[in-house]
Amino acid sequence: MTRMARQILVIEDDTILGGALVQRLRLEGFEVAWAQSSAEALRELKQRKPDFILSDIVLPDGSGEDVFRKVQPWLGDTPILFATAFGEIDQAVRLVKAGADDYLTKPYDVDELVERIRKRLAGIASPRESSSDPHTLAPASETHAEHLRRAAASDLPVLLTGETGVGKEVAARYIHSVSPRSGAPFVAVNCGAIAHELLESQFFGHERGAFTGAAQAHVGFFEEAANGTLLLDEIGELDTRLQAALLRVLEDGTFRPVGSRRDKQFHGRIIAATNADLDALRNERRFRDDLYFRLSVIEIALEPLRSRRSEIPGLAAQFLADLSEHAGKRFSLAEAALPALLDHDWPGNIRELRNRLQRAHVFAGSEVLDVEDLFPEMRLEPNNADTLAGARQRAESEMIQKALLESDGRIGAAAKQLGISRTTLWKRRKSRIQ
Repeated sequence: MTRMARQILVIEDDTILGGALVQRLRLEGFEVAWAQSSAEALRELKQRKPDFILSDIVLPDGSGEDVFRKVQPWLGDTPILFATAFGEIDQAVRLVKAGADDYLTKPYDVDELVERIRKRLAGIASPRESSSDPHTLAPASETHAEHLRRAAASDLPVLLTGETGVGKEVAARYIHSVSPRSGAPFVAVNCGAIAHELLESQFFGHERGAFTGAAQAHVGFFEEAANGTLLLDEIGELDTRLQAALLRVLEDGTFRPVGSRRDKQFHGRIIAATNADLDALRNERRFRDDLYFRLSVIEIALEPLRSRRSEIPGLAAQFLADLSEHAGKRFSLAEAALPALLDHDWPGNIRELRNRLQRAHVFAGSEVLDVEDLFPEMRLEPNNADTLAGARQRAESEMIQKALLESDGRIGAAAKQLGISRTTLWKRRKSRIQ
């Protein structure tokens, strides 16, 4: 029988706060154990494995960090949330990087805490549903998807890195869609596409009359995101002056609109993304060290598509399903098309795959997309169509595609069948596809 009540361990030495938390959590239907020291917590954890742990960092006989590191190998997926005073935030960030789930800054809202616990436990207990919306498409790699789901359960900043086109915005939207903030706005901003003189106004908003031409007040990106998610894409291109202002938002959750005398609170979550080498930018003093460390509490590197070719069939199928739905036709791949997709080097990554399929479905003569629909650069020039060179090229392409199809796209097996080296086959395929 499924256990109805979830077990929570509260590690808190403050008798008033701890007692109030225990009473509230029990009223919410949880089974609660309370430890008021490191020793009591370790004894409790030796007896049972709770479903959720809420721990203070500073304890009378040690620290919550000591407890965490001693039992971390045994905890597995058990989420642990640290409660910390403002001066202990750096320690809390270090614990999250070591595997803790998240942290709360004291004083915190108990209602918010209860809601966070419920949603975190619900996320563990129930299977996560993926969306067919291309904007919330989960990365095909289960490793990537699991990292993103873990990040989504937290309110910590996330830094997504990877080449252009690997799907950083898709990953950010996925984090938002499976997070407790999914019902709030998702605002995506390209940091490199905003005119320098408009940066502060666009990010933080401005009051009426704040500067010449400011005929009315303007809501900036931070206020627009509200309690949702703000994606700062191409963060490496952010102006150094704005970097300092962003650091302030990350540290104390406040920003000030241009021309205003009062600060506003930002209750949302920040995700940053970049294809730039931030380490190199830091060495060149073009990106602040302190901002980097704040943004990279959770850093997820998305690999290029050429390093995860096994995902190409699934991604292609998803994109084709979306295209079919919008066009009212059912598009599919010809037999030779999938080996060609697997063989391509994909310098433009997932974006290139999507774009090639979109272009093919518009210009193809049928609903079955073939190699030349996906890679029109392979088509013969008109003046070569009836020449000996053209006939030789057609025959060679057909033999190569046939060998790749019969070998399930394996370059080595196809090369052996054709009687040429793997390198020669790769070069001939690349010269026709690119």
